[in-house]
Amino acid sequence: MRGWIIGAAAAAALAGPVRAEDIVGDWIGKVTAPGDVELTIAVHVARDGKGGYGGYAESPDQVVMKIPMTGISGTDDAFAFEAPAARAAFSGKWDAGAAAWVGTFTQNGVELPLTLARGVVPPRPVVAGLDGDWAGVLAAPQGDLHLLLRVKTDAKGTLALFESPDQSPMQMVAALTHVGDEVTVTLKGVGGFSGRLSADGQTLEGQWRQAGGSLPLTLKKGG
Repeated sequence: MRGWIIGAAAAAALAGPVRAEDIVGDWIGKVTAPGDVELTIAVHVARDGKGGYGGYAESPDQVVMKIPMTGISGTDDAFAFEAPAARAAFSGKWDAGAAAWVGTFTQNGVELPLTLARGVVPPRPVVAGLDGDWAGVLAAPQGDLHLLLRVKTDAKGTLALFESPDQSPMQMVAALTHVGDEVTVTLKGVGGFSGRLSADGQTLEGQWRQAGGSLPLTLKKGG
């Protein structure tokens, strides 16, 4: 019996570690950023045909952008990658019980727990009655700021993109609600707008909220 146990142990050692999970595919999880803001992280990995991996990451709650990943590795039970354009990286271990990669997402030196399980970003909810381009001017303490809101509904749901061109060309994803004549526009981790839609559907009048304060804002369809 003793000889059988030793032989079995030796055979297991010679076989080496078994990879817990192939990293190829679509993965999704959530991080809780400073300020208690929950953000979705989606990761897509494919073989590059050269014996390695390629892929991109997404932050669909914030921007519509494919962020290239580098340094992708999947060895034994570990998964890691970097996303230099976002100054971000992930390193995790396979958790068989959770059927997920459990690890740490690091961005700009801030470390956040992240669990990535197989899955894709779900369709966005459909918000009716707001499609089109909206524009307004916010009388901010540092001077007037032009604000743009572009809303489009298709088979993937309703996508709202917010822009402050006087500050940055970046378009940020906004979460919309429209109940009766009440409308909210929320930018995760930034601020948002709440107001009322006019009877003719051409004007949104309300308040812009950010950093604990609020300012009046009117958005008009078509600018």
